[in-house]
Formats: sequence, structure tokens, C-alpha cells
Amino acid sequence: DSEILQRMGQAIALELRSQGGLVGYGPVLDIARDPRWGRMEETFGEDPVLAGVLGSAIVKGMQGDDIADGRHVCSTLKHCAAYGVSEGGLNGESDSMGKRALLSEYIPQFKSAVEAGAGSVMTSYNSIDGIPCTCNSYLLTNVLRNQWNFDGVVYSDLVSIEGIANNHNVAKDYSEAAALALKAGVDIDLQGDAFGANLEKNIADGRLSMKDLDRAVANVLRLKFRMGLFENPYVDPEKTARIVHSDEHIQLAREVAQKSIVLLKNTGLLPLSKDVRSIAVIGPNADMPYNQLGDYTAPQAEGKVRTVLDGIRDAVPSARIEYVKGCA
Repeated sequence: DSEILQRMGQAIALELRSQGGLVGYGPVLDIARDPRWGRMEETFGEDPVLAGVLGSAIVKGMQGDDIADGRHVCSTLKHCAAYGVSEGGLNGESDSMGKRALLSEYIPQFKSAVEAGAGSVMTSYNSIDGIPCTCNSYLLTNVLRNQWNFDGVVYSDLVSIEGIANNHNVAKDYSEAAALALKAGVDIDLQGDAFGANLEKNIADGRLSMKDLDRAVANVLRLKFRMGLFENPYVDPEKTARIVHSDEHIQLAREVAQKSIVLLKNTGLLPLSKDVRSIAVIGPNADMPYNQLGDYTAPQAEGKVRTVLDGIRDAVPSARIEYVKGCA
């Protein structure tokens, strides 16, 4: 349902921008085909066409027609590229696919989302054929910039620049890793200090040129100008309080959740009868508030989250509800 995901993107952007946030780290466009990989549930699954359609809808929702209107944010396509299929399902390790598989199965959805207007792209932790994605100039410059005409910003993932040295062993130290990433097309170091701490030294040593630095700075400034940050840098806290966690957004979240559920079998148990006398609720996640939420959800105030157990108790208040945690 691309229409509801576009509305979801609008709601995310409105809440984020109203609080002073400017960039949303999504949609996640990784193609997931190995269930051993630990980030399966963040993805749209195994089909690049589906991921391209749904990811593009979220981009359009997050960015809108005018990203400077104070209601929208820059979307970020994650993770470039082929992150979900590293050997052995190991997170951030090497991929050994050929170029045909990469171009036809693992990045078409990124192209679709770039054509939808995505403002930023995030690199991934893995390497492809021995080249870490965070310093892969073929991906970040030849394909993304030159072939797809992307003119937004490229982020490293969290300490993925350092990973060029300490995980993939392609650079001898963080200074060399930073130079490789910047020259390949990375504009912003998401976290860590590989760029900042080594910038002057890398330029003085000739590893980087002022042209490399100017390119990265220009890409960042272009996005800031497009978003109207120099004209309107502040937010209205009173307006924020009305927008964040509004009834309208709660209802939309409920609708998205309901449409995402697939009931495989029903023997007449659902919907629960008001006359049922006892129900057993079993399992560690049934009464754990944080586990009702998705990845990267901020800590929530007590009482803000309804668990499965809470919901069943509300649905059949006259029944005897027996809860057993079971395993850890």
C-alpha cells in the first residue's frame, strides 16, 4: 500500500521537522534474502521492485513538493549497497556477487528512490568484491552521481569510515580511511571523528585536494539552502507540542500496523468473544513494552506503550487471563 506509506512518511517528517530535525534516516532499501542476517525486519523483503515502489512512496512523503516549507525533511536511502546479503549472514562483512547481480537485483530500488527525489544516501558497512562500500567510488560516484544524476548528500554509516581500516583492513589507519571515503564520494561522517581529525593533515600530505573538500562542502550547503535553513533556522515549541504524538498520527500508525498484519489461519477464535472465560497468554514479548516497538525507537515514558497482554485484558475484561512469561 504505497499510498499509506506516503502518508506515513509525511507524518514522520512533520513530527521530526517540528522538533528541529532535518534528516530522516530512511527508508531502508536493503534486499534481505538471508534469514541469518540480523536486520531482516527493517527491510521491505527480497524483491527490489517492491522495495523501489514502497521506498519511493516514503521518500515523496518525507520530502513533499517543497522541502523548505517547514513540514518536510530530507530522506536518506539506506544502505548503499547490497548490505543484506553478506557471506554467512554476517553483518557488515564481504559480498562476493558479480556486477550483473549487483546492478539488476540489489540497487534498482535505490535508482527508483533517487528518481523520486531522495536528498541523501547512506553507505553500508559491507564490502563488495573486496572494496568497502564507504570508499567505493564506482558506487558512490560513477553510478550514483554520474549515471543517476544524484545531487544530494552522501553519509557514511555509523563509524563505517573507521571500519575501512579496522574491519576491512583496506586502510592502514583512520587518516587514510577518511581520505579514501572522501575521495570516493562521501560528504558527511555520520559519527566518529575520522573526517574532522584528519582533514588538514590529509590535505597537507596530498591525500586529499581542496577540490575534494569543496565538493563535499558544496553538497552539504546545497541541501541546507534547499531546506531553507538559513532563512528559517528555528522551530515553535508550542506548535511542536500540538504536532508530536497527535491523535491523527496515532490513528495513522494504528492503520499502518493493522494493514501490515497477515492472519495465516483463524479457527474461529478471532475476534475474541466477550463470553470467553479464560485465556492463556504465553511468551516473553507479550508483556514487554519496548518489544512492541520497532528498531531505533526512543525510550518511551511508562504507560505510553500498550502491550499485547494489556490489549487482551481490555478486549475481554470479564475473562480470567493467565500470563506466563515462559523463556527469557
